[in-house]
Amino acid sequence: MLQVSDWVLNHLRVQLEEQGERFLPICLEERDWIPGSPIVDSLTQSIQHSRKTVFVLTERYVNSGSFKLAIFLAHQRLLEDNEDVIVLLLLEPVLQHSHFLRLRRRLCGRSILEWPHSQSAEAWFWQSLRNAIRVDNQAIYNELYSRYFTIK
Repeated sequence: MLQVSDWVLNHLRVQLEEQGERFLPICLEERDWIPGSPIVDSLTQSIQHSRKTVFVLTERYVNSGSFKLAIFLAHQRLLEDNEDVIVLLLLEPVLQHSHFLRLRRRLCGRSILEWPHSQSAEAWFWQSLRNAIRVDNQAIYNELYSRYFTIK
């Protein structure tokens, strides 16, 4: 696989910003963050002002402090604003034994996408990603979860 930043710029960005029936702008650190600004401030603003936060997961990124900080900030948005903005895009098989990933699959499975092994499945993958970005995660939560947490 190409370097992740190259994949994001040359594939993810192109698919979301240049192709498809609707333009879905994305915020990229290399392109959109103000150079010299504190990373925490830029990351916080990006998550707060975005419809969704797409985490492109690789083994290296998952084990980094950057991922832990970003996922924490996205969860803060869920806790404070009741907005689930997380979309997980697994470029590599990561977090396979993670309680977080298993819970996420049960609650909101369509917000987790795995890069397909077959090139013929790529069009389906890109459409699934567009759908995951457009739809409110809480609208696609598992029915049992929704019933349990929406009863007053």
